[in-house]
Amino acid sequence: MAPAPAAMVRAVEQGDIAPPIALRNKAGGEFNLAADEVAGDFNIFVFLGHNAAANLAAVTAFVSARDQLAGYGARAYFVAAGKKWPELPADVDTGAVLQDIEGKAFSAFGQQALFGRAISTAPTTVLVAPNRHILRVLEAEWPDHTKTVLEELEAQSALRAAQPYRMHPPVLLMPDVFSPGDCRHLMSVYAMQGQEFVEPGHHKLQNRTTDCKMRIPDYGREDRIDHWVINPETQAYIDERIAKRLLPEIQKSFHYKVTRHERYRIACYQGERGGRAHGHRDNSSAMSAYRRFAVTINLNSDEYEGGEIWFPEFSKQSYKPPAGAAIVFSCSLLHEVLHMRKGRRFALLGFLFGES
Repeated sequence: MAPAPAAMVRAVEQGDIAPPIALRNKAGGEFNLAADEVAGDFNIFVFLGHNAAANLAAVTAFVSARDQLAGYGARAYFVAAGKKWPELPADVDTGAVLQDIEGKAFSAFGQQALFGRAISTAPTTVLVAPNRHILRVLEAEWPDHTKTVLEELEAQSALRAAQPYRMHPPVLLMPDVFSPGDCRHLMSVYAMQGQEFVEPGHHKLQNRTTDCKMRIPDYGREDRIDHWVINPETQAYIDERIAKRLLPEIQKSFHYKVTRHERYRIACYQGERGGRAHGHRDNSSAMSAYRRFAVTINLNSDEYEGGEIWFPEFSKQSYKPPAGAAIVFSCSLLHEVLHMRKGRRFALLGFLFGES
């Protein structure tokens, strides 16, 4: 049983949770990303560089799109490093101009500032979702930050649109826990490592030092083979993403602190299901009663048909999150992975728990 992953320090990426920065604004107030009046909105941070012309062009573009941004519940903020306020057009809302005197916000968002001055020449734009997850990081070489941000907001608007009421299980859906590169890497681990098969039963792995494969014949299933992740480097690779992007959301959503996890598995579903088609719970035996949450992260959702997960105690709604997105649910919920119709499904699976 491994301890819960500890977050590692690195530059922010898409999917990370933005740090709760607190800065003063030119209107004489304070901006705090974690404040109630800011949380729940899309926030756009334009980290100004040291090229005044490039700064002016970026600010002008976002100010011109102010009404469009507001239509999506978004607002742009312009962040300057150091004690000197930047020279910006008069029509810029002073509450949207933020001062990062010590360069802490620049550093937290992966930007660089030295002696109160931004090192980058042109601005960098960071789009933050209402739940503080980073949606896009647009570096200086990106051609049109405003256009790209508006396109992303349009896509998010469709994704977050209101739905008619219906029965819904208490599950957490979290996008971008893994990047496309992460998904490809973990599928290559499945293909290239741990080719030895062991008998079913995770208690048989206590003395393993290398990855291995195991058939999972739950209720006679014949379509699933799990790859057990034992390699410390792969464990750390997965831990780093989950610690930064998922565990804080589990604590916020369910008021539960995850401190440990079982060994991760990379599951592969392919072919005829076989066996008896019904759901199961993940903590119903004496050996598994300590489990609190199950997490499934699809790795290649666009490459197969079928393999959805559903929760028959609540509704007939099934779930197939996009690649890299996590679905988290209580191990006490009855759930079932439906049969495959085409292709192979790869998914990272984990069981999480804590001290209570």
